[in-house]
Amino acid sequence: MVKAIIGLTGSLGSGKEIAADHIKKNFSCFYVKLSDVLRNEIEKKRKGMSRKLLQDSGDEMRSMYGGHVLAKVSIEYLPRNRDLIVLDGIRNPGEIEYLKNNFGETFFLIAVDSKPEMRFERMNKRGRKDDPKTWEEFLEMDSRDQGSGQPDYGQQTRRCMDKANFTVENDGTPEEFLAKVDEIIKKILAG
Repeated sequence: MVKAIIGLTGSLGSGKEIAADHIKKNFSCFYVKLSDVLRNEIEKKRKGMSRKLLQDSGDEMRSMYGGHVLAKVSIEYLPRNRDLIVLDGIRNPGEIEYLKNNFGETFFLIAVDSKPEMRFERMNKRGRKDDPKTWEEFLEMDSRDQGSGQPDYGQQTRRCMDKANFTVENDGTPEEFLAKVDEIIKKILAG
């Protein structure tokens, strides 16, 4: 029986992926990344992979099928024999509403955030191909992800973060950040 479904959202470069990896490593959970649905579709069409292409594809799917579509597709095959299920990469409020409607009080949303300067620095250090190389590129990419100028079905991370049950600020040491994540997960599982 599932005790908790945790949705993860967060601003670009905030440490959401580090939090997800920590939860996977330290708690018995089933993990699903919503963008994997998009990656599978893109790979079927044999397009090159980039953050912009993922964002555009997500916007297109939500435009056609509703803001909840990635959450809907992602939960269809979830196991029910785990205490904890983690759904990573929530970027649209429609996904949150769909998960709340399907899982009620067992659904919790955790947002991860940190100062823009720290996020830009982290993205520069990790050096992924599609990470921004300049401050201006970062601001443009972050603005879109946050929802600025986006339609309701588009990227709306800031609106998602505003709906979170818990927000973890990642502005200290990695150890402090992961201790906060642990505290939240233990609180959720304790009921």
